[in-house]
Amino acid sequence: MVFVHGTVCDYRAWSAQAAALSPSFRTIAYSRRYARPNERHGDLMDSTVQNNSADLEALIKGLGLDRVHLVGHSYGGFIAAYFASQHPDLLRSLVLVNAAVATMLASGTSAAASLGLLLRSPSVALSARRLINATSATIKAADGGDRSAGEKIYVQQGIQGGRTGLPAKQQGFSEMVAENVGTVKETTNPFPQLSVREVTNIRTPTLVVWGELSAPWDSRISEVLAKSIPGCESTKITGAGHFCLVEKPGEVSDCVKKFLLSHS
Repeated sequence: MVFVHGTVCDYRAWSAQAAALSPSFRTIAYSRRYARPNERHGDLMDSTVQNNSADLEALIKGLGLDRVHLVGHSYGGFIAAYFASQHPDLLRSLVLVNAAVATMLASGTSAAASLGLLLRSPSVALSARRLINATSATIKAADGGDRSAGEKIYVQQGIQGGRTGLPAKQQGFSEMVAENVGTVKETTNPFPQLSVREVTNIRTPTLVVWGELSAPWDSRISEVLAKSIPGCESTKITGAGHFCLVEKPGEVSDCVKKFLLSHS
């Protein structure tokens, strides 16, 4: 099993799942390009879905792995879905946890695409705009040295859609987000073409997981993915949002394990 984390996180985001699943699988959680403890010097504009997918391919082949069970969360879920569309020969199964595949909502970032989304689903469009605004505010704050912006602006206002009173997260969550706040900038890079048409070509056994309290933009992406990928299974985690993997780690681990054992 190979775990791919999202923005403002690193390999530690998967600690609970790696521990719970390691008796049944060889679990590998790695930190992507700019995530801790990696030390790279750049402006995050060379961290894209495409080259993170290429990094993942190099990791799998470099470790001499056979086909893997791939699990991705948030932006890491986008990377995992794109990887599945490009390298099905390297996968046994695919699990997408609150996968932030933004191209499921609109085919582009043009004003026409945004207007189309607003007309089709105002609540989804407005929550997506809230995330975009929070992303810009987080980048500005982080550039000014505010390490707390990752959680208090990006996670709470953008990702969680303003939801407060979150259940206790895994130990070290706030510290991990603070240490990786700068990686928010990678989400402003252009996305690859991965629309409903492309994901319908994914033939890898797939499970889509998301928290029932996820923001409208977040839930809609998972719903579209679950409906569009042939034979896809889906699970909604009660009482959790975008970070269901740390809010309800046991439930996420259990549903992933059940799915993987049926495709192992």
